[in-house]
Amino acid sequence: MEDLRDKVAGVTTGCGIGDDFDLAKYRRAMGVNLDDVVFGTHAVLDALREQGRGGAIVATASLAGLTGVPLDPLYATNKHAVVGLVRSLGPGLAPDGIRVNAVCPGFAESAMVEPIRDELERAGFRIIPAQDIAAVVVGLFEGDMTGECWFVQPGRTGPFGFRNVPGPRLEPAA
Repeated sequence: MEDLRDKVAGVTTGCGIGDDFDLAKYRRAMGVNLDDVVFGTHAVLDALREQGRGGAIVATASLAGLTGVPLDPLYATNKHAVVGLVRSLGPGLAPDGIRVNAVCPGFAESAMVEPIRDELERAGFRIIPAQDIAAVVVGLFEGDMTGECWFVQPGRTGPFGFRNVPGPRLEPAA
C-alpha cells in the first residue's frame, strides 16, 4: 500500500531558525506548504484559460499566514507566502475569469493537529471540525470573490480585513 504520510496539505517544520535549524525539515515544509500551491496553480492555469469560462483555485493557508507564530516561525513564513501569492494572483487573473482565494483555518481536525489535540484542548482551544473548513472552501469555489483569505475559527468565519498599505506620496503637480 502507498505511504500517504507525505500526501498532506500542510506540515509543521519541526525546527526553528537558530541552533535547531534543520535544512531537510525546512525544505520539506516549504515544499508541502508553499511549493505545492505554486506548482498546482501553475499546472491548472492553462486549462482554466483554455476552457474560456475561467474557474476557481482555493489554496490552503492557515491562520498562521495572518499572524506571527513564535513556536514555529518557519511554518508561519510558508503560510504568509501562500497568503501573499493568493492576494497577488487574484487581481491579475480576474480578467481571465479565474478567481484565487485561500482558506486560513486555525486548529482544525487534521493529521497535523492530531498529535497535539489533547494538549490544545487542555489549553482551552476548540478544534475546528473538518466539515466547517470544507464549507468555507465550497463557498470560495462558488463565490465571486478573488484574492481573499478567509479565516476559519470556531464560531467565526469571514474574509480577513487587511489594512491598506501606505503607498508612495505623489508630489503635488507644479
